[in-house]
Amino acid sequence: MGYQPKLILGKVKNTGYPIDGRELFFSLWDYDNYESYHLSGWREDDDEAVMLTIYQSGEEAGLCVYDTLEDFTRAWKAGEYEPEGTFCLAPDNVDVLEVIQEEKRSDGKDSKK
Repeated sequence: MGYQPKLILGKVKNTGYPIDGRELFFSLWDYDNYESYHLSGWREDDDEAVMLTIYQSGEEAGLCVYDTLEDFTRAWKAGEYEPEGTFCLAPDNVDVLEVIQEEKRSDGKDSKK
């Protein structure tokens, strides 16, 4: 069995994005020295907040390829949006509510990160 990251359900806080207060799914990886939580999923009722957050963060970083929020929303809802990378948050912005899966390393050992 290959490497599997740690998976958690976490509550987002203090980002200034629409996802603040939302409970989302994140992964934590060894390749970035566990420095960021990587957004890996969300419930359907959080979809709009995630969509707005992805758009807003892309605009701020100069990475959004859509001219308007309306264009982005159309692509998102049609399933045509392809992210340029992974949306990440610092560990200080995520309160771990539940560990879904501990990290499983390719050497067969579990990590305690």
